[in-house]
Amino acid sequence: MTPAERSTLEHQIERHVKRGEMGDAYAIAQKLADAFPEDIAIAGRLVELENSMEPSERRAFAAKRHESTGAHKSPVSQAEALAASGKYAEAITIYRQLLSARPEWELVKERLAELFQLAQVANPLKPTGAGNREGVLEHLLDRINQRKRTS
Repeated sequence: MTPAERSTLEHQIERHVKRGEMGDAYAIAQKLADAFPEDIAIAGRLVELENSMEPSERRAFAAKRHESTGAHKSPVSQAEALAASGKYAEAITIYRQLLSARPEWELVKERLAELFQLAQVANPLKPTGAGNREGVLEHLLDRINQRKRTS
């Protein structure tokens, strides 16, 4: 993709955002993210757009994003997939990269803290500062349940 094509797509995203067409903006941002998978700024913008969509829009895009190849559309979804499969170190690496691009990103900070705790619980042979493994798990389960109630 040429710099001019990238610029055109970025302008289209902003135009859709100004019109409130978040789904269309997200679709174009997804094209940029596919073309530039290492660009953390684009990945962050993609997450922002996804978070600004209505729940019904998110469900529609989630259904469209299902891929048989296993490729993930954003670094956040890739990190979550790694964490879900128990690959905490790889997920933590991705979240650290996202946090270096946007240090104020509270959700990523929280997720990093949770993954550190999960990694400590998953590998009890390594020395931990967490102490009580059951307490850590209870805390994480309470956080998950709290998120479900507010969603």
